[in-house]
Amino acid sequence: MQKTLMAIAPADMPRYWPEIREEVASIEAPDGFIPEDVYSMCRQGQAYLFFMMVDGVRAGWIVVRTLGSDLHIWQVKAKIGYDVLRVFRDELMQLARNANAGKITYGSTRQAWNKIAAHHGFKVRVVIYESPIDPAPAPPAPPSNPPATDGAPDNDQHVTH
Repeated sequence: MQKTLMAIAPADMPRYWPEIREEVASIEAPDGFIPEDVYSMCRQGQAYLFFMMVDGVRAGWIVVRTLGSDLHIWQVKAKIGYDVLRVFRDELMQLARNANAGKITYGSTRQAWNKIAAHHGFKVRVVIYESPIDPAPAPPAPPSNPPATDGAPDNDQHVTH
């Protein structure tokens, strides 16, 4: 089996983006990113798109970026039957070495990854839980009929000299 990660240059993103945009949109994004964020970061060289090629046929794609000193697998989509972390492990390790990364990381909300992460040499580093912020309480409503004033201070006001 001949396999390679084919790098897509930032300048070539407009050419290849239409081929994967819907797949990017289909991936759950708990970090709030939308497909256009992925495109923009790849176009600006802040993330990198690779086509995963097996025997000259595209088996999927992967988007990586650096987070601190880590090479982070941000998004990945592969044809059924391809275990990306097994099939492309050597290429991902070389990519990480080329980026002077200390580790390769990925995150997922899918529970299935918990079962296979250790098999690929990954361990849980941190689990992040989140809660939406409660809406702010509504300000008190102004009185419906404010008291009339004649311009003189009322008895509750204090005048200082």
